[in-house]
Amino acid sequence: MSLSIRSNRTLFLLLTSVLIITGCSKDDDNPVTPNDSDKFMWVHYKGDSIKVLFENLPKITADGEEAIQLSSFVDTNLIHPFYDKNNVSYEARNLYCYQVVGDDGFCASQKGYQNNIWQHLQLGHILTSDRRVIFPDNKIDLAGAYNVKATSHIYIYRKFDLAFTDSTLCVEFRNITPVQVTNLDGNLEDAIPLKDVVTKMVAAPSSFQYNILSLDNFGPSQDMIWDQFQTGYWLLSSEKTMFADTSLTGGKYKVKVLEKILLK
Repeated sequence: MSLSIRSNRTLFLLLTSVLIITGCSKDDDNPVTPNDSDKFMWVHYKGDSIKVLFENLPKITADGEEAIQLSSFVDTNLIHPFYDKNNVSYEARNLYCYQVVGDDGFCASQKGYQNNIWQHLQLGHILTSDRRVIFPDNKIDLAGAYNVKATSHIYIYRKFDLAFTDSTLCVEFRNITPVQVTNLDGNLEDAIPLKDVVTKMVAAPSSFQYNILSLDNFGPSQDMIWDQFQTGYWLLSSEKTMFADTSLTGGKYKVKVLEKILLK
């Protein structure tokens, strides 16, 4: 009797092993992929990450394929408009750079290009079928490196624009090392030296005159020479400019929502 039980048990274990092996082989040949595995984008902003589902966004048709405008992933619930004292609204998404990154970590900045700006996102789209980001040539002239395959992330970084007479360059805050300064209230505060923003891109800064302009086009009426301008800071907590030069202490030099540094 015990021999029969052992035989049956051995046969059962053999059959079970065959079924397990067969099942594993089948799974390896046809891996199960969640239905929504490629139907969302991660948007990273101020240390937080937001999963934005494709199904919740409006669709467009691009070259016969279903697509989503890239600007749809960064709505005004994430970056609120700026309202001035007269309750006039301004597009605060212009204050940022946008780094579009693929599953493999590729982005245009790896090829030496600057990250996208808000105007780019309004012209580019992502195909829902394969998550390929495309900036159409008939809408905007961007290098091919901006067309990222299998895109899964958009990183958002605050920036300043260096506005020359014929071009504009972006400098992201994260690329400038903050320093501590004594703010207008007499307290220590982390700040970005405005001179470091300029020298990041300009080899001969003393050859220019400077001015600053906020998102709502507020700024000093009089230009500054380099010796004056390089005493300026962007206060990271107070979120306004401050100049150590005693001739630049009026309210017009305490600019909030700073967007541009003008070089003339």
